[in-house]
Amino acid sequence: MSLAGEAVVNRSLYCFEHLSGRPTSSGVFAGDDPLKFYFPLLLYHICIIFILSHAIYAVFRRVGIPLVISQILAGTLLGPSFLGHYLPHIGEVFATPEGWLQINTVGGYAFTLHIFTIGVKTDLGMIVKSGKKAIAIAVLGTTAPHLAMYVAGLALSDRIPKQWTDTFLLTNLNSWWSLSAFIVVCCTLDDLHLLSSKLGRLAMSAALIGDFANTFAIAGVTSYLLQASPEEKLQRIGFASSLSFTIFIALMGLVARPVILRLIRDVPEGGILSESRLVAVLLISITCSFAGELLGLHATYGPFMLGLMLPGGAPLGVTLAERLDRLVAGVLTPLLIAQGGMRMNVHMIKDASTCGLLEVFLVVGIVAKFVACMVPCLYCQIPVRESVAVGLMMNFKGITEVVYASAFMDSKVLDDQAYAAFMINVLVVGAATGAAVKYMYHPEEKYVANQLRTVENKKVSEELRVLACVHSQVDVAPVVALLDASSPTPTTPVSVYLLHLMPLAGLTSSVLRSFKPGDQHCVPTGSKATESERVVNAFQFFVDQRQRGSSSLLPYVCIAPYATMHNDVCTVALEKRAMLIIVPFHKRLAIDGSVEPTSPNAGAIQDTNISILNYAPCSVAILIDRGSLSGVASTASIDTIDGLFPHRVAMYFLGGPDDREAMALAAYMAEDAPIGLTVFRFLLPIEWQQRLDPEEDELDDEATQEFVRRWVDDNRVMYSQHTVGGSHEMVDVIRNTSVAFDLLVVGRRAESLETPLTAGISDWSEHLELGVLGDLLTSADFGSRLSTLVVQQQTKAAAGELCPV
Repeated sequence: MSLAGEAVVNRSLYCFEHLSGRPTSSGVFAGDDPLKFYFPLLLYHICIIFILSHAIYAVFRRVGIPLVISQILAGTLLGPSFLGHYLPHIGEVFATPEGWLQINTVGGYAFTLHIFTIGVKTDLGMIVKSGKKAIAIAVLGTTAPHLAMYVAGLALSDRIPKQWTDTFLLTNLNSWWSLSAFIVVCCTLDDLHLLSSKLGRLAMSAALIGDFANTFAIAGVTSYLLQASPEEKLQRIGFASSLSFTIFIALMGLVARPVILRLIRDVPEGGILSESRLVAVLLISITCSFAGELLGLHATYGPFMLGLMLPGGAPLGVTLAERLDRLVAGVLTPLLIAQGGMRMNVHMIKDASTCGLLEVFLVVGIVAKFVACMVPCLYCQIPVRESVAVGLMMNFKGITEVVYASAFMDSKVLDDQAYAAFMINVLVVGAATGAAVKYMYHPEEKYVANQLRTVENKKVSEELRVLACVHSQVDVAPVVALLDASSPTPTTPVSVYLLHLMPLAGLTSSVLRSFKPGDQHCVPTGSKATESERVVNAFQFFVDQRQRGSSSLLPYVCIAPYATMHNDVCTVALEKRAMLIIVPFHKRLAIDGSVEPTSPNAGAIQDTNISILNYAPCSVAILIDRGSLSGVASTASIDTIDGLFPHRVAMYFLGGPDDREAMALAAYMAEDAPIGLTVFRFLLPIEWQQRLDPEEDELDDEATQEFVRRWVDDNRVMYSQHTVGGSHEMVDVIRNTSVAFDLLVVGRRAESLETPLTAGISDWSEHLELGVLGDLLTSADFGSRLSTLVVQQQTKAAAGELCPV
């Protein structure tokens, strides 16, 4: 037995004789040592673990190492493996028994709430929609490592230490090392920004199916073995455990679930749970956790199963995400994860043969799972590279392994040496699989089209396929006005694929599917119609007002994190062979004339737009609404343009592929519509033109000559050419001519070389996604209140040149 006051962190016996009886200290000036009191010691642990883990994560996140691995590493550095060994006077602060008791209690409670939150956010529909691939991966990925480790145990039975046999180490190791825990896969994919990717959804579905199968299989086999035992006492225990487990699940489904549904049913649409209702929900989940402990289940089992029975999204999932996630998952749960590293003492590894034997079993399990998960993928003709990525995803390691290892350490199944060896494997496998997936799996690669999908290359009388993206009702009017300005006809039809983009809240997996009225994932707005329904209704009204056969609408709903939202946009654009993606700018003109963000998430929307520009499989247009096009705050009335046309469009042509695409789009808008269009082309003096790209200049000349030949009539469609001596003269021409129009169209020219036409302007660019000229036209210094459309032509394929359709 240890002496009083000595810290023995890997044992369950603690002596607290040196503790003060008070929870808080009077401060160092009163002669107290704050670290001898419960509450300051807890705060000290929280702060140090949080700071150190995020510092490590900031270093390793670029290579794909998950946050949970950084938290385990933080605990390792603070524990006897490093700080406690080399600086014992400092490290002993983290090895006090009272500190361990607090970390396990607070961290365990936080982990229970975290599991409940993840359960609520999880959509059980993934199991139904997963298909045969996910089921095959789940079954083979769980069965194969079980069998492989069992066979390895039989082959090496004569070398297995007696202590392992007495504590059933291999049996326990087999049961939880073979499992792909859903929470681990979900959290790691979130760190890698792969939740909404195709393989990410597949891995999460397989992990969830595997969790269910493993849980019920273990419960069923255990109960059967007990009831089949010749001892009557064990038979009674087996029957009682089966009955109590069934009653426990039934009570959660028939009592706890209806009570919580009643609590959330009366919540106003668009709102979140009140404090009293949230507390009631949490108390019910804690009660289920306690009941599970009484039945011999892990404390997280009840809350997780209860969470799965409840609907995700608004209002419950959103409330838990807003009220609990940052505190529970971000601050308190890392205590439990870090203590897994703090308990590890690498200096206890002394028997190489025993650790080598353990390593054999762990490696056999990893390899068997990796191969077993690859086989169904290869059978379904998934590329080898992606099949390897799925095998790696199913081998993610993290918090579940830490929790199980700590529990078996407390129950003496693992000794100090085996625990240290096991945790090293968790660190290595968790870090290696995360880094390997980040290195080899890039969902954006599939968005590179092998054909030109641009307006410029659209065939005559071919429909224009447009993917219109909106984040909220604020974006609807300008996008509809832009489509209305083009006045599609049966000879020049437009197919609109509407994508309502919403941030992921209250769900673990992203949603991308066609719109259905009354969709449970759509955001309520305070009336019977959801926000998605209102958005779709506005676009449907536009389609209904057009001549039959001139336009069509196919709406979609996308709920995803902003970091990966571009994946869903590009997926729809690729599948529907869209020629143009229209995205709204993240700022708008306020009533007082100032520029304000369109939403609190304006910064994230800007990042999404940039990602769409980088990976889109077609051309992209960013619409900057200033009210002139939609009629909200028009600065050019119909009278000022002689009442000839309802819309006047100006296109400023500097040269390059983006400008040619912008001119083609402007020509399409004016093809059969009562729109006044003027194209202004800016040229440099002849003596300067030799500095430019001759090939691009030739393409520009051909495009403008074709435009003049086909469209210019000097009445409705006009062409004006200006020779300017530099950017300042060009800006003067734009400033003087733009006031007569209500929509300005320009090319982004992001990859074009700087020329005298843009020299000096780029130095003051604020929004790079708009390009030099687009940023100038929308800047406050320019003083324009005209809506602007910035166009980027489809970029070239990474694997070679694009070929025309």
